[in-house]
Amino acid sequence: MAEFTPERIEGPRLLLRPPVIDDAGPLFQRIGRDPQVTRYLLWTPHPDLAATRRVITDRMNVDAHVRTWVMVLQHSDEIVGMMSCSRPVRHSAEIGYCVGRRWWGKGLMSDALDMLMATLDADPDVYRVWATCHVDNDRSVRLLERAGFALEGRLNRHAIYPNLGTEPSDSLLYAKALR
Repeated sequence: MAEFTPERIEGPRLLLRPPVIDDAGPLFQRIGRDPQVTRYLLWTPHPDLAATRRVITDRMNVDAHVRTWVMVLQHSDEIVGMMSCSRPVRHSAEIGYCVGRRWWGKGLMSDALDMLMATLDADPDVYRVWATCHVDNDRSVRLLERAGFALEGRLNRHAIYPNLGTEPSDSLLYAKALR
């Protein structure tokens, strides 16, 4: 289990907490099966609830260098999205995120990113936070730019976004220096 970031991060509107098997239903319904939500992600929509359960048990929070959280509304305990943080090297962190379509445009992803960035900024070992996104993912670009991330470059043929095709596509690299 990842020890470099807390298991829970609380904010005024959101709680970030580790996923549990009981989260599979809401995650499948709101994120995992939605082709619009998964369009620019590095995985295809889940075909069924069993696939979401397998991801929770087999792939989330099993790597010591990766932490995954579900984003939960504080007032209702409703799961609205997911966020992850990977620390491949001690001084930097890569982040990833998605939010259910019903909550697009409500500022929840900005809140979650602010919460995670404050946590990472408080870690004296982290000096850089970065993220990549597909070149056409305008929502992600706007989110990162609003959070103070700077575009560092375009990564040619960087990643396969399976919902867009079978060949590698270009990605944009955004980063933010801390301290």
